[in-house]
Amino acid sequence: MIRWLLLIPFALLIAIGASGTFFLVASIVDPVMALLTGDTLFVGFWSLLDAVFSAEDPGPIVADAFLAVGRIAFTLLVFPPLMIAIISEVLGMRSLVWYALATGILTAAVPWILRGAARVGSPAELHVSLVLGLTGAVAGFVYWAIAGRDAGGRNAAPSLPGAAKE
Repeated sequence: MIRWLLLIPFALLIAIGASGTFFLVASIVDPVMALLTGDTLFVGFWSLLDAVFSAEDPGPIVADAFLAVGRIAFTLLVFPPLMIAIISEVLGMRSLVWYALATGILTAAVPWILRGAARVGSPAELHVSLVLGLTGAVAGFVYWAIAGRDAGGRNAAPSLPGAAKE
């Protein structure tokens, strides 16, 4: 019971923080991600300023902008590790490969799933998917390191030294 109340939420928080940190560093260091992030922030910031200064009441515009950023962060950083943690706990999966690969694939697939278009991506889109996949793999690894090795709570009870074996 302690596992469900403390360990799993703690592991998820740490895993999400680690993947967010990895994504931030990748967005600064990687040239493709830096260009995408810089362009997105530049256009988004100036569009937000234009909308705020042209409205009588900028409160709802700013609130909607923060809500949109929160939704994007949830969709890319929180949802994949949360979903894989739930599936893993139910199925009792304990493999590091499972956590890292499943979380990485789900995180990389999120933009493609949301787009819903059946087309081949450009090299830049595939590069962004690779970075997102690595971001998810980091989250899966960190979650596994904290809580995943004991997933499902189906571990055999440790035997006491000198106890009679049947």
